[in-house]
Amino acid sequence: MKKDENKDVSIKEQDLPVEDEVLENDKENDKNEEKDEKTLLTEEIASLNDLLLRSKAELDNFQKRTVKQIQQAQLYSTEKLSAELMVIMDSLEAAEKLSTDPNLKLDDLVEGNNLLLKTTKEVFDKLDIEEINPLNENFDPEYHQAMATKESEISENIVLEVMQKGYKLKSKLLRPALVIVSKKNQ
Repeated sequence: MKKDENKDVSIKEQDLPVEDEVLENDKENDKNEEKDEKTLLTEEIASLNDLLLRSKAELDNFQKRTVKQIQQAQLYSTEKLSAELMVIMDSLEAAEKLSTDPNLKLDDLVEGNNLLLKTTKEVFDKLDIEEINPLNENFDPEYHQAMATKESEISENIVLEVMQKGYKLKSKLLRPALVIVSKKNQ
């Protein structure tokens, strides 16, 4: 029996070093897994940082392009308005030259004034500037400014007189019409 006991002991002794190796291998694997996890996290952080920097650069470029487009739109609108105003300026300068002519007739002056008014209306049409002339219409406080009221036989809040026309650019009010509005006789 002693021989069997020795065999058991020797088998057990051989088992022990194997268990120690497994424990050491597990520890090394845990350390390797931690290193791998740290490496993965570091790579992910670097990737996210890169993405953040690219996004920030893209946003900066977008803002710069937008500012440039706004400036170009303003310049274009000013350029368009200036070109149209030059037509009116040319007509006014021609009228000024004619006004010094000693043979000027009143009819010629009236005709020139009518042509200038027509030209100005054409320019306003090109620029989408709409005239507000609300005579005999209902008073609208969004587009009209009441300067006075006047007793009248017609219904209340009707524009009786337009003291000064208003203007709007598409839906934007440039200047309200100055009006006198009706009120009921008392």
